[in-house]
Amino acid sequence: MLRQFNRFLILALIIGAALYITLSNSEPATLKLGPTLQVNTYAGVIYIAVFVLGCIAASVVALFFGFKSYLRERKLRAAERNRQAFFDLFVKARSLVASGEYAAARDVWEQVLRHDQDNVIARVELSECLELNGDLREALRVLDATRLSSRSSAEVLFRAAELNRKLGNNTAARDNLALVIETAPNRRALEQARDLSEQLGNIDDALEFQYELERAGYLSEDTDAARVRLTYAAILKERHNSASLREALVPFVRKHPEFIPALDKLAEVETSLGNLDHAAELLVRAAKASGGEPSRWHKVCDLWLNSSSGDFKTRADRAVAAARSAAQATTGLERVRAELFLARTLLIATRADDARQVLDTVCALAERERVTMPADLVQEHVQLQGLCMSRSGLVKETGPLWERLVDPAGAAPSSGSAALVQSRGEPSPILSTP
Repeated sequence: MLRQFNRFLILALIIGAALYITLSNSEPATLKLGPTLQVNTYAGVIYIAVFVLGCIAASVVALFFGFKSYLRERKLRAAERNRQAFFDLFVKARSLVASGEYAAARDVWEQVLRHDQDNVIARVELSECLELNGDLREALRVLDATRLSSRSSAEVLFRAAELNRKLGNNTAARDNLALVIETAPNRRALEQARDLSEQLGNIDDALEFQYELERAGYLSEDTDAARVRLTYAAILKERHNSASLREALVPFVRKHPEFIPALDKLAEVETSLGNLDHAAELLVRAAKASGGEPSRWHKVCDLWLNSSSGDFKTRADRAVAAARSAAQATTGLERVRAELFLARTLLIATRADDARQVLDTVCALAERERVTMPADLVQEHVQLQGLCMSRSGLVKETGPLWERLVDPAGAAPSSGSAALVQSRGEPSPILSTP
């Protein structure tokens, strides 16, 4: 009731104000609306009419912009509902993936894509879901539409590169990484593109990616090692004959004295050119740089004993020194192998007595190292013992050893000397020899 009275009061005030203006401006006035159209009335009436028309015009303009605001707000609310719906589906799909229900998760992501074909997140997640389900090709196909569109992102390209690499398509993987580098160069993309180019044998491209990494300031021990490795690969690719290869490798080895492949290759080249002393020096450097890897010392021994010429005693002494270095650089079962190799080298150097001394300590060495000698090492030990005794003129005393080789089931392989030479009721040949 009070509200109706207020409305009546406001209406009365408006009518009173209109009458007051009209009566206060009762003089006649002419309002021209066109060349021939004009209106003659009280000036107050004209004033009120102009005011009302202005209010109507302002109301129409306000209504127009208000309606536009309403439409915009409605669109924003719809977008917010869509985002919330996508978030809910996102959480649901991720939960299904975590539970291992990949087929159900795939259905959820496909439901999202049916409403939004360009949803990058949904495509990436769907590809990961398909990959977890073992369908790599389908996972890659899902990314293709986004990967080639303007809405593609670094994540999509990295995913496509990863999938292509797993499928063995290294060239396609590198092309995807090249797109990342073209739009937004970063360390990960450059390193992966470099490594893929190296695997494909495109050393020039790999070096270009490496130089771009360095220009961007991505420096570390790994990048330095990669540059050395790629430079070496470029040398091998460009140089084909021994002379030109040696010409390029000598300064390279001088600059990178710890790079083992270059030392090995230059040693091989020097051997082919007849520079055996230099080749042996390079192999020794390679062995030391590798931390005393026995196989590299074995190469040195083979070089002195089989490839070089000159005084045999000098060559043999150098080979024995290399074999001793190999033994000193190892531990455990490898130390036992190295000692057997030393004994073999001593035999080749016609130093049978020294070889016997080494062989007599092998079993004790295995016990100190707390290792069990496998059957092949046991057999090698017995053979070398027999050969040493034969060269020392103790042919008759080698009988139990040869019997041990013929009947290896007489005792199980062991780290102790008894298992090596034990025979049924016969004395040990090690203990029976003078």
